[in-house]
Amino acid sequence: MEQSKNTLPGRPRTTLKTLAEHLGLSITTVSRALKNGDEVRPDTIARVQKVAQELGYRPNTSGLGLKTGKTHVIALIMPVLKPGEIVGDVGTLPLIEGLTAALTDTPYHLTIIPHRPEQDELEPVKYVVEHGLADGIILNTTRSLDERVKYLYAEDFPFVTFGRTELSIQHAFYDTDNADFSYRAARFMIQRGRKRLMMLTPPKDFLYSWHRLTGFKRALQESGLPYTEHRQIFIESNAVDYRSLSQQLNNSEWSPDGYICGTEISAMGIMAGLHDAGIQVGIECDVVTMETSPLPEYFRVPICGFHQDLHQVGRELSRLLLAQLEQNTPISQLQVIETAEFINRIDL
Repeated sequence: MEQSKNTLPGRPRTTLKTLAEHLGLSITTVSRALKNGDEVRPDTIARVQKVAQELGYRPNTSGLGLKTGKTHVIALIMPVLKPGEIVGDVGTLPLIEGLTAALTDTPYHLTIIPHRPEQDELEPVKYVVEHGLADGIILNTTRSLDERVKYLYAEDFPFVTFGRTELSIQHAFYDTDNADFSYRAARFMIQRGRKRLMMLTPPKDFLYSWHRLTGFKRALQESGLPYTEHRQIFIESNAVDYRSLSQQLNNSEWSPDGYICGTEISAMGIMAGLHDAGIQVGIECDVVTMETSPLPEYFRVPICGFHQDLHQVGRELSRLLLAQLEQNTPISQLQVIETAEFINRIDL
C-alpha cells in the first residue's frame, strides 16, 4: 500500500511550521492560504496549496480536537445484513461514497461501525457515545419504536436516521416515501391487468414496512381488488431462498401474477423461480422492485423499478448531520422525505 508523503519512513511529518519555513512565509499566512482566506493574495494561495500537496501536508486534527473538544468523526452504524438480504446490500458502497463526498472540504471524516445480526442494536450506539468516538451518529434503517433514537435523544447526542420512527421525539431524518413506492408499483401492475398481487416486505417492526403495506392496500382498495394478508404479504426475513419461494407460490392454489420486491436480489430470485415454472415475466406475470443499483439494467428479462439514489441519500444524511454540528439548525428543518424515481423498462 502506498504511503502518504507525509508519513514516509525516515522523513519528518510536514507540519504547518515546517511548511511555513519551507515557503519562507509566516505560519499565519500559510494557515490562511490553506483555508483560501480572502486576506491572502490568490497567487500566494496557489503556491502554498501546491507545495502543501507536494510535501503531503495534512492538518493535525488531534490538535484541533484538543482546542474544540471535537473528534471530527461521524459514525455510520449499519447492519451487516438487513431483513431479506442474502448477499448484503448492493447499495452500501454508493451510500458510503455519498456520505464521504459530502464531508469533503470539512474537518470531518467517516467511520463505519458494523452491527452484527446477533448483536443488540443499542450496543454499538452506546459504545460510540460512551467512548467518545464520534461527534455525531448516522443510523441506517429504523424501527417504529427505535430504542437507539430514544437513547441518543436522552443523551443529547447529535444524530440523523435513514428512515422515520413513530416516536414523539423530533429528530433529523431522511426517508424515501415507501407508501408511494408500493402504491405506484401496485397501480402499475393493476393497470396491466394483474389481479393477484404479492408484496415482499421487511418485518413489521420496521416503519417502512408499514408504509409499504399502507400504499399497497390503498392501491388494491381503489381498484376494487380484495386484500388477504396471508396470501399477499410475505415477510422477507423468512426467506432462505427466493427462487424456492417463487416455485412454492407458483405451485400454490393462488399463484401471484404480480410481485412487488424490496430489493434487486429478491427480484432476481423470484424471476428465477418464475423461469423454472415456464412463466414469462412481463407477459404472464410482472415483477417490480425497489432498486439501489444499476443491476436491473442487466437482467435478461427487463422489469420496472423504483430507483433510490443512495449516493444522494448519503450526501443528504451527512448534510443533515453537519447542519446540527456546525450550524445549530432547528430539527424541524432537517426532516426530508423524497419519492423514488419510477423506471419503466417495459411498455404498458
